[in-house]
Amino acid sequence: MAVSDRSVIEKLHVTGDRYAVWATVRALVLILTLALLAGAMAYQAPPQGRVAIGWLGDRLFFGVSPGLGAAPVQRGELFADELTPDSPTGRSRWTRERAVLVLPNVGAGSPLQVTLTAQGWPAEIGWQPTVTVWIDETPVGEFTPSVRWETYTFTVPGIAHRAGDLTITLQTSATLADSRDPRQKGVRLAEVRIESAGEPALFLPPAWPAVALLGWNAVLLYILLARLRLSPPLVYGGAALGIGAAAIGLALARIWMAAILQVAMTGLFVLLVIAYRQPLVFLIQMLVRRYNQGRALGYGLVGVALLCFGYVLLHAINWSAVTGVRLFWQTFPDSLLLALLGTALAALGLTYGRAGLPRLSDAIVDWFAARRGAWVVLVGFTLLWLGFEAVVAATLPYVGHADYSDNAIVARNLVRGRGWVVDYVSQFYTVYERLTRPQETWPLLQPVWIAPFFALFGPTAWAAKIPNFIFDLILVGLMYAVGSWLWDRRVGVTAVILVLTNYLFFRLSIYVTNDLGFVVFNMAALAALLRSHTDQARRWRWLLISAVCTGLMMLQKPSGAMFALGMGLWQLSLLAHELRTLPTRPQRWQRLRTRLAPVVVWSALALLVLSPYLVRNMLLFGKPVYSTESHDAWVLDYRGVSGDAWSEIYRVFAPEWGGPGVPDRSWILRWGFDATLTKFTTQVRELRAYLMPAWPGLPEPLVALFSHDARKNILTPLGAWLALAGVFAAVVFRRQWLSLMLFAYTPYIVFMLTYWRTNEERYWVMIVPWLALLAAWMIWAGYDRLAAIGDRRWAPLGLVLALVAIGTIVAGSQADIEDKVRNEPRIWQQDLAAYEWVQANTPPDAVIMTRLPWQVNWHTERPAVMIPNTDDRALLLQIARHYGARYLVLENQMRVKGDAGRLLAPLMDHSNQPGMVIDGFELLYASPTPDFRAFIYRIPDS
Repeated sequence: MAVSDRSVIEKLHVTGDRYAVWATVRALVLILTLALLAGAMAYQAPPQGRVAIGWLGDRLFFGVSPGLGAAPVQRGELFADELTPDSPTGRSRWTRERAVLVLPNVGAGSPLQVTLTAQGWPAEIGWQPTVTVWIDETPVGEFTPSVRWETYTFTVPGIAHRAGDLTITLQTSATLADSRDPRQKGVRLAEVRIESAGEPALFLPPAWPAVALLGWNAVLLYILLARLRLSPPLVYGGAALGIGAAAIGLALARIWMAAILQVAMTGLFVLLVIAYRQPLVFLIQMLVRRYNQGRALGYGLVGVALLCFGYVLLHAINWSAVTGVRLFWQTFPDSLLLALLGTALAALGLTYGRAGLPRLSDAIVDWFAARRGAWVVLVGFTLLWLGFEAVVAATLPYVGHADYSDNAIVARNLVRGRGWVVDYVSQFYTVYERLTRPQETWPLLQPVWIAPFFALFGPTAWAAKIPNFIFDLILVGLMYAVGSWLWDRRVGVTAVILVLTNYLFFRLSIYVTNDLGFVVFNMAALAALLRSHTDQARRWRWLLISAVCTGLMMLQKPSGAMFALGMGLWQLSLLAHELRTLPTRPQRWQRLRTRLAPVVVWSALALLVLSPYLVRNMLLFGKPVYSTESHDAWVLDYRGVSGDAWSEIYRVFAPEWGGPGVPDRSWILRWGFDATLTKFTTQVRELRAYLMPAWPGLPEPLVALFSHDARKNILTPLGAWLALAGVFAAVVFRRQWLSLMLFAYTPYIVFMLTYWRTNEERYWVMIVPWLALLAAWMIWAGYDRLAAIGDRRWAPLGLVLALVAIGTIVAGSQADIEDKVRNEPRIWQQDLAAYEWVQANTPPDAVIMTRLPWQVNWHTERPAVMIPNTDDRALLLQIARHYGARYLVLENQMRVKGDAGRLLAPLMDHSNQPGMVIDGFELLYASPTPDFRAFIYRIPDS
């Protein structure tokens, strides 16, 4: 091709690109103009709208606060929404002395009628306050509410309303409060309604913020439709339909449209990210590769390494100045030998010099990366650490609280041939005929792992913990194998060290919990599934391993079904992507039949493993999946996260005893939308605190993405930052693994946020091994990068930095571990002594009423019943008589809270002595200590 021809073609390409850009700009300007005109025309319609107070969405128009101080009054905030059967809308809110409601984007200049539906104080008060109504700082009238629900209408002339937003202020002349409800309440509001009060002006100025929102949505909608590669008529038509629908909404329900348009804009942004996911991922990959290959990363790492090294050196100097000299003389002459050793190492460094130290560092790292070195470190550290944990576990004469004790109890009953039963009642959703009943709260697989060791060694606390160490060993091998496969041996061994020394996994080893086995099966199922798509020669082998582990994971904890769902969706997504690459329908059908078979086999085998649990539940409870936690889910955290709030699940719900019935999803209306939203935001906040690093000082929109408390990071603050960096690196280098993690964890996270709860660290232990692998990857990637700079002269500093990073993460868990080893046994001591008294001084069939029925039954082998959370003494005694409870045990480590705590407070006075009779309860035993005492009472007959 001639040079002139090539230049002509290039000129045509440039001209075509310019034409495409100008065509896009013209289209966007046209769409934006159309949207702005439609929005302005919508505001020529008479304004109207209605807000049902107490229903979902009403918080868009006013502030809400449960506080009792003066600040909420000044801000004009309302109290929480309440179920109000006599209200015209079924719900309502109390105002304070001053209430401010802002109806946005109403538009200025039009005469309005504002109608309030309100109710005053109860009839027994005898009088009612006066309420003055202000519109945009102009008084428009007042009213005196009645004991019934009434509507009050006020006319607002157009001249009094000059702003786009309509601000309604209610000033109440007095407030109502009493001992049972200390809130300073004004009046009840059920509804606010606005409508036109007459002929509007020829032209009404629109609320430009709402019109601008409409314009932005129109532009985003056009870009989204264009990205879908629709024909131009469909793109323009779809955008025009969207603009028309939004304009009609502004005309008919404009006070709601601002919120709707904001939600729509967020949704369009999300859809655009999905539509442009491939270019965005390519951009991230390009940036990471560019940053990884350029000199900037090297210089940055050197700077960070020097800063970290200086920071560590400064702390070492300060420590030696404050503590080192004293410690030197306290440990003399051993300290002299250590000083000589340090001097020898320094001399070795000087002898090796600039060239020798890098070679020494590389030799150490190469030995660690080799099979033999990795195995030496792995086996040596594992044996030392698990040996330490085994000594601790053997010296702790207890198995833990609640489900921990329950696992040991069920295992003991299995060995005795009684099946999966327990001898206690811990909640009051129904009335049981007797205390012995099928275990219906927690999973059933952990007792199976414990039972053989009870059969061999007897039902002791240390025997119940033996399966933990077996799972620890399996997890060590699994993490090493996965880390070596996905990265290298250094990553696998380092991740094992980070996980074993993590405070959460220390707890899992010394208590009798389901979570450690769940972590093992979860990780094995995910790793095997990923391997089945990378190792085609042994695909079916890995797929069957994944299916079996998935079934065991669901048996270990039924919430594992959420992971199974995500794993199945991941396989289907890969299949869908593969089908899109085939050109013809017959080819797609053929590929679908061949590729769908493994997914079906995987699902069927996992369900087959789970099936015994499903069959048992159907036979006993009439449901394939049942747990009393399905009722707890509609109670927990709706009244906060305090001890009193937790005690709500121990209220008497059974209608036979005057309770409100079994909680279900309809209780959301009972708790209120405010409480539901608060619970959800609390769960999001806590999940973010566990997984994301903290970054204080960020602007408000961005700070919401990070943890509010670095101390809550489950892999320590440094580990959280390294893991986050690993996620970004995985976008480039481990995309398939990252996609599996996202698919697997998303259903579980959604389930925990919306149904159960996230604010307990152990619900997230299964992600810690993956976070540790990411952190270890970043540690050794940083070393490799530093070592490659300047003829490897920075390798020693890189090795020091890697060791400091590992040590920092490990050290972050030591305070919690030390507390468990040193302080917790002292807390248990008084309760264990009380349990020994029960064993020695009560008959074997004596029923104990206690806040900890699981622990009482495990330690004393006496049947037990929970102390109901009630302030009704007669009801408490009625429940005690029904179950035959003769003794009341009040433990030290978990005091009774809530209404029952206030009812029984005199019985927990530390000055009480054996022989005293308090409110009819005879004190039989009290811990022989001045405080932190456990008490045992005889329950009166009436």
